Amino acid sequence: MSIKPKEWAESYFSRLKNTIEALQNHDLVKSVEFLQSPGATEQQIAEAEAKIYAEQIEVTENHDTEAPQEPFIFNEYLREFYKISNGLHISWHSVIFQEEEKEESYKSNFPIAKDEDDFKEGWISILPIEGLANPINFDLSGDPRYTTWAEDLDKSGVLFNYFDGFNFYYDACITLSNGNPSIAFGDDYSASYDAPHACDFVIYMEYALSTFFSVECRSKGLYFSSQHEVYPELENMVETQDYSKLESLLKDNQHTDIDSVIALGYEEKGCEYADEDYMEKLPEAIRKRLNTLIEV
Repeated sequence: MSIKPKEWAESYFSRLKNTIEALQNHDLVKSVEFLQSPGATEQQIAEAEAKIYAEQIEVTENHDTEAPQEPFIFNEYLREFYKISNGLHISWHSVIFQEEEKEESYKSNFPIAKDEDDFKEGWISILPIEGLANPINFDLSGDPRYTTWAEDLDKSGVLFNYFDGFNFYYDACITLSNGNPSIAFGDDYSASYDAPHACDFVIYMEYALSTFFSVECRSKGLYFSSQHEVYPELENMVETQDYSKLESLLKDNQHTDIDSVIALGYEEKGCEYADEDYMEKLPEAIRKRLNTLIEV
């Protein structure tokens, strides 16, 4: 996948469409929410870049450190993605749970995962471009800008803001500086952050797509079954932005089919939310399918 940013973005949304169709047609998936926005304009992108640069100048002045030598500009892969869709939301849950998506709650606010959404197996909420510059208008539980992780970055003029509000307890944030932005993973209601492995925008988005946006697979980091082999490869990809090996790494990973994502979600926490009486009333064919995946 060593392709140019525009080609990658176009390919991503083409493959995303196929993934959404697979979820919608899967016999064990009950509800799928897919919100793709119109692409960000050049003016919207420029305004976000200007706001980020102004904040970079402010934080370096506060720390009495050297300001960035050049105005901030978004990475080309991220920029091309946002030119197709200014933010992205996908969430889904299986037939194990009887709750339905409340679409009306999304009409005025960008959907951010809340505690009542914790049972859902899949969720991604990539903030619109203006949200990367200033997440204050989005219904997020904490503020990563006031964590130790962010304060250390501030001193060098690197901002740290929300990126993906995929869970009320966990999240993903992005470092904002010129070059290839890295992703860090939040824990404990945005109280602390860590980067257990190298990760950038492309890696994060491709991983999310390959795991059908599994919440469990992205909590506190991207789950890989062979960390000692994969982590060095991820580091090299972030440094070079050569993603030619990424597809094969993801294919060799676990939880890259819908059945296994459902099973993982149930094993990790879905069992806490499942209603046994409701599940017993499911069609016999569905119950048999579930019995091959989970222990009820």
